Amino acid sequence: MTITFRYKTVKRPDGTEVKTPSIPILLSEKENFETTALLDSGADISAMPKDLADILGLDLSGKRTPS
Repeated sequence: MTITFRYKTVKRPDGTEVKTPSIPILLSEKENFETTALLDSGADISAMPKDLADILGLDLSGKRTPS
């Protein structure tokens, strides 16, 4: 299955704008949170900022394992 989408212009904190393969997403746990996700079809792992994990109420107390 192939999904095609246009690159989105994203404004970085320093004011510059770049086009990235980003899509809007809705995350839902204790509350709904709309944000933008960067797509990386070749990624081996997924990551998110800690403040977003806190908003979603994710438990980060588990043991870290090397990748």
